Amino acid sequence: MQTKKRPQPDIRAIARTVPPSGNLVQGQNEIALHPDLARALNDVVASGLNSYSFFEGVDELRRAVAEKIRVYNGVTVDPDSRPLELMITPGATGGLVATAHTYLREATAVVFEPYYPYHKRTVETAGGRAEVVKLRGEKLELDVEELRSVCRAGVSRSEYPIKAIIVSSPANPTGRVFTREELQSIVSIAEEFDLLIVSDEVYEHFTLEPSDHISTASLPGAFDRTITINSFSKSWAISGWRLGYLYGAGHLVGKLGILGNIYYVCTPTPLQHALSRVLMAYPNFYSELRTRFARKRGILVEALERTGFKVYESRSTFYVWTRIPERFGDAIELNDFLMKEAGVAGVPGSAFMDEPEHDVYMRLCFAREDKMLEAAAERIVRALG
Repeated sequence: MQTKKRPQPDIRAIARTVPPSGNLVQGQNEIALHPDLARALNDVVASGLNSYSFFEGVDELRRAVAEKIRVYNGVTVDPDSRPLELMITPGATGGLVATAHTYLREATAVVFEPYYPYHKRTVETAGGRAEVVKLRGEKLELDVEELRSVCRAGVSRSEYPIKAIIVSSPANPTGRVFTREELQSIVSIAEEFDLLIVSDEVYEHFTLEPSDHISTASLPGAFDRTITINSFSKSWAISGWRLGYLYGAGHLVGKLGILGNIYYVCTPTPLQHALSRVLMAYPNFYSELRTRFARKRGILVEALERTGFKVYESRSTFYVWTRIPERFGDAIELNDFLMKEAGVAGVPGSAFMDEPEHDVYMRLCFAREDKMLEAAAERIVRALG
């Protein structure tokens, strides 16, 4: 008799059942809004900048983002170029949707497992498919030859040929950061089989050191085949503002505008103007962010390791990816126990994998104010101590 596959955990459903004081579920930054950004928004709204803008974004923010990309990513894009090289999108999701519907209909994109569910679902809802390449073992190692073999087998098939590789570094859910050598190998495989690279870099500023993050498009041979997708939701703690962006060569990005214009008309105009006024105003903003989040990671990791979790040693600081204590055999059951006994929840690892042999991993998001995080960590220790 065939065993019935257990459905993947629903992240939003879990978040609805846990109190805010114990919500380590949702991948959003819940620290306080930067006061100058709040003031800028008030000024923008009061000045009347509340109308439609063009789908590619307001010029002020596009120019600020181009400067940010030059300074922090080592990539040069022209915000005034036609065809477009840079678009402001309604969150990173807006960029993913436009990219998938433009390039991946009746095609396949490779994703690395554990994967971010929206990468897979966005491709599928666009009429494409996702093919999984697993990161192996406790160190989540990339087998470059396996990736090459999968691409070789899939690129020439008649139905749903492989057209793209989706790269996420630092990755959601694991925090895995690809090295320069690994990224260059991915680029080489994309060149070999003429594939698009979709590089999700939303967590770029949550690495332990600035040098840990390498923008895929900055590597030799990458720019002309890479669409980079990013967002300010995490770094500026404005997930509800829906401000993201994408960039790349004009022959790639220029084709995204037609669908972007139809799907969302424009990204919220006053929010764009507000962010444009502060985005590049603070040279130490991201270094201070790294320091704060390294401390937050330490708070949660110390509590988890005291209670038998084995934490993956990532080079990033937004999520903890961890193997559950050996006395528990199933992450869903452990998560239910923590909700009941501690009022705290994370996400079982099976939410990020197709068919895990054993559901023994969890993702916990620690992008919370310190007092809330410390209290949640204490409750985990008491419940499992």
